[in-house]
Amino acid sequence: MSFQLDIKSLLYLFILGNLFSGLMITFYRYHFPKDIASSLFIASKWIQVTFWSSILLWDYLPHRIAVPLSNALILAGGGLEIAALLMMMGMLDRRAKLYYLAITAGSILSFVIVALFFNHPNIRVATTSLWVMLFVLYPGCRLTASPERSPLQKILATVFYAIAAVMLLRSFVALAVEPDMGPLTTNPAQYLYYLGMFLMLIGGIAAFILLSNEHSYQKLKRIATYDSLTGILGRRAFLLEAELKLALAAKKREYCSLLLLDLDHFKKVNDTYGHDTGDSVLQDFALTAESTLAGGDLLGRVGGEEFAILLYGQDALSSSHQAEALRETLGEASVHCLPCGYTVSIGIVSVLPDQQTSLNALYKLCDLALYQAKQEGRDRVVRARVTGRSNTYHT
Repeated sequence: MSFQLDIKSLLYLFILGNLFSGLMITFYRYHFPKDIASSLFIASKWIQVTFWSSILLWDYLPHRIAVPLSNALILAGGGLEIAALLMMMGMLDRRAKLYYLAITAGSILSFVIVALFFNHPNIRVATTSLWVMLFVLYPGCRLTASPERSPLQKILATVFYAIAAVMLLRSFVALAVEPDMGPLTTNPAQYLYYLGMFLMLIGGIAAFILLSNEHSYQKLKRIATYDSLTGILGRRAFLLEAELKLALAAKKREYCSLLLLDLDHFKKVNDTYGHDTGDSVLQDFALTAESTLAGGDLLGRVGGEEFAILLYGQDALSSSHQAEALRETLGEASVHCLPCGYTVSIGIVSVLPDQQTSLNALYKLCDLALYQAKQEGRDRVVRARVTGRSNTYHT
């Protein structure tokens, strides 16, 4: 029993599928802020609806008009869909834009040459297939080379490679096996081609929705993790990261030092110069403090004008030196924000942690040391000490 597919029935399937996808994505994004990636993806679906519809008109339009129009539509529709997916993954950079600009120009030039000198159906099929292959091969390569690929992106890379392989096979068959092959010819290569198009239809819509959700999740995660004003860790994220660092230090028998820093007379800064200047002071403070830290250290904003630093691997002596150096550096840099500058008070505690060491206890002790620094006149470092293995703390 021979297996045959009705190509025109498949065309109607692709028209309805892309039409449904375009409508679904349009309504899906209706209540969200409009973004370029969504607009590109929606536009790609409507262009693909036009492409599949144009093939049905080939019997009614001159081939000199219908064929170049269809080729342009498939490349434009597929290109916009890939661009939207790349944009959602943060990969539509200058290199990608230059690549697609080059292959778009190359495809247009090749279509003109084929139309003028080699206007035969199999040549047109092979040419279009090769350019589609180059369009889908690039995102597959970028996803494969990315060191931070998500599982979804790995699947997408496989889909792009599969489509590229089908396009290469279709081009080979058109050139070497069936010289009379046209877009509507029925053969195994064509069946694979339409299967690939179906895979791209289903995979594209699924990828867009999943990437959209993934992008939203990453955005929410960043909002929950980082302070919106200074760009450093927020209180909750800092404490969670500090707990992990403390546990690692206990396992490796490494010292840790916790610092609490508070800008002196910050309310007076806001009252005198305004909240915009106060925000600039906080941003400058965070930027200056962050520039003095090593890769394994943590910096977070734990209150209005209160910040915390965890120095990993630093004992009492080295952390005292760094705290004093940081206080002086901040004082010198502060004149760029305020005419008279600003100062900072620091409470600090160092510990060789074990499994019973509590970050909460260290934090409270460090807060007492910071309070003492304020009471003693501000603009100074006060150390809280830990004695013995019984976690006895004092200032």
